[in-house]
Amino acid sequence: MIASLEGILAQRGADSVIVDVHGVGYLVTVGNRTLAELGPVGERVRLYTYTYVREDAGLAILSRAELRVLKRAILQEDAALLATVPGIGPKTAARVVLELKGKLKDEMFGEEARVPAADGVDAIAQALQVLTGLGYAPAEAKEAVRKATAGNGGNHSVEQLVTVALKGLDRG
Repeated sequence: MIASLEGILAQRGADSVIVDVHGVGYLVTVGNRTLAELGPVGERVRLYTYTYVREDAGLAILSRAELRVLKRAILQEDAALLATVPGIGPKTAARVVLELKGKLKDEMFGEEARVPAADGVDAIAQALQVLTGLGYAPAEAKEAVRKATAGNGGNHSVEQLVTVALKGLDRG
C-alpha cells in the first residue's frame, strides 16, 4: 500500500492532482483544503495518501452475469441490472453504463452505426451478425431483426435495428 508520495506537482484538477514521481504520474484525489495548500504546478510536493483500489468491483460485475447480458445492459442503459451486483451501487452502475455505452457501440457497430445503410439488406445482415456475436441463436436473431425492420419503410441503420431487436428479445 502506498502511504505517501513525494515528487513534482505535474497537474491540478478540480478535485485531484497528478504527482510525478521519477517519471510515473500518480493521480491522487484530494480535498479542497489540501488542493488550496499545494503550491503551483512544477513545485515539489509530498502527499500522505490512503490507497483505495476496488478492482474486485469489476470482477464482481463480470461474475454476476453472462457477457451478452452485460453488453445488453450497457447498450440499453440498464444500470439497475449492474446495481444488483454486490458492492456496486446505483451511482457506480450508472457511471459504468455511461462510460462504456459509447465504447461498446463503437466496438460493435463502428462507423455504420452513425450512417443509415444505403442498402437495407446490408444493414440486416450486419444486425444479424451483431446479435449472433452477442450470443443469440441465429434463428432467434433473425426473428428479432425481422420484427425490428417493420415500420419506417425499412430504412434503418444497423444500430437502430440492433437496439429495437434487443428490446424485443428482452420482452420474449
